[in-house]
Amino acid sequence: MHEPGDIDAIKALHCADCARSDSAALDLAPVDHMPIPTEALTGFPDGVPGMSRLDRRRFLRNGFVGFASVYAASKIPWVKAFEAAVAEGAVPNSKLVMVFLNGGNDGGNTFVPFEQAQYDAYAALRPTIKRAQGGTGPGGSTVMPGTAGRLAFANVLTANGTLGGLDTLWGPTGDFNDPASTLALFPATDYPNPNFSHFTSRDWWFAGALQQSTTGWLGRWLDMYGSNVNPLQAVSIGSNVSKMIRAAKAPVSSVPETLGGFGFNVGGAPVNTEVGSLVGAVAGNASTARSRAVYGQTVQVAQQLGGVTHTPGANYPANSSLSRRLQLAATLLSANLGTRIVTIDWGSFDTHGNQVAGQDPQLTVLAQALSAFQADLAGRGIDQQVTTVVFSEFGRRAGENLSFGTDHGAGGPLMVSGTKVRGGLGGAPAPMTSSGLVRGNLAVTTDFRTVYASLINEWLGGDAAAVLPGGTFTLTREDGAPSLFRP
Repeated sequence: MHEPGDIDAIKALHCADCARSDSAALDLAPVDHMPIPTEALTGFPDGVPGMSRLDRRRFLRNGFVGFASVYAASKIPWVKAFEAAVAEGAVPNSKLVMVFLNGGNDGGNTFVPFEQAQYDAYAALRPTIKRAQGGTGPGGSTVMPGTAGRLAFANVLTANGTLGGLDTLWGPTGDFNDPASTLALFPATDYPNPNFSHFTSRDWWFAGALQQSTTGWLGRWLDMYGSNVNPLQAVSIGSNVSKMIRAAKAPVSSVPETLGGFGFNVGGAPVNTEVGSLVGAVAGNASTARSRAVYGQTVQVAQQLGGVTHTPGANYPANSSLSRRLQLAATLLSANLGTRIVTIDWGSFDTHGNQVAGQDPQLTVLAQALSAFQADLAGRGIDQQVTTVVFSEFGRRAGENLSFGTDHGAGGPLMVSGTKVRGGLGGAPAPMTSSGLVRGNLAVTTDFRTVYASLINEWLGGDAAAVLPGGTFTLTREDGAPSLFRP
């Protein structure tokens, strides 16, 4: 559902197979709904309050901002869960944000072939929906530094006024040795012998395996290396837990996007830092003194929370559910609650018809929101701890269809961004000329499991071979970088 005026609420044609295009594990039911106290998002600066079996007042003394739906083998006492969360949050750890673009994002109109022979083939395959080779405005493209002139950003991805873009993250050189280049692109990522069903492809990506699995790849990582009592270690933002973090034993959770709507009221009156203006000072009145103390504590928490929910320089696009979800992700990751993984589903990229009208507004929001998210993390001082991955279940066919869209295909773009990421061209562009196509589809130049393996081995920590079935996966970058991450 979209709110009125939400710029994500676009009109596009969708196939019946994509009626439910997300990563939700709908067959799972939460074992508990754990309240998130206001102090939790400030890391419980006064310690996790105790709670007797019958009295929850102290635990929720300043109210709560929402509930986390907990998925675990059994209920975990709230105090125990938060004590574990605070203990784990006290140790700096690498964190991962997975952004799934529902429906199959088209890479050809996202990162445009620019080398002349490839562009000519692309233009012939897409006479109606093609982007200009260069030029200004949303219908044009801008060459990406560091790609030897092979690829160009769709102009809708580039910075506009005070709002950043993917070019902001790519940096001026696109060189993996340049610290300003913090976005790695794998333009044609999929798995061998791609299946063009939304459901099958999504399940493979979420499982990290080309077979049915009862757990997700990150869920298996949590089972091996995560906590057995902290459900906030992995959070899906939305109404259901993602299949990516579905675990056999490790507790995980989901929180609603509206958890970001923080606010405080005392008796219907907004919080006022002038405590005496609401509760008068009456000498010797113990009741008034208690009221003032409670109200003062509420004000303090409100001020602390304001500091963790807003950072300067994080200029998100307005009226966007992706903005709200990324802002909430930044808040959770900076709250020192041991959150290592956040998953987000977003968009409607199944562009079988009228693709330009359907894809372009979403690409604009995506680029601006990712740039703002990186600035947000930097403002909180945690950007070196967070890596963001953006992917879709597959790409689109090389040529347009009769409805001025593209049908299910292979080799979609995958992006990895973060301050510690070696930016640049991580994977080879797929050729658009007829000799390079595979039955009308782009060739797959990067197996997604090689990227997953690097995320485990280099970033999260652990043995990728123990998490990802099907062999040993090694990432070899197109630009010759020795690894996905900087030392």
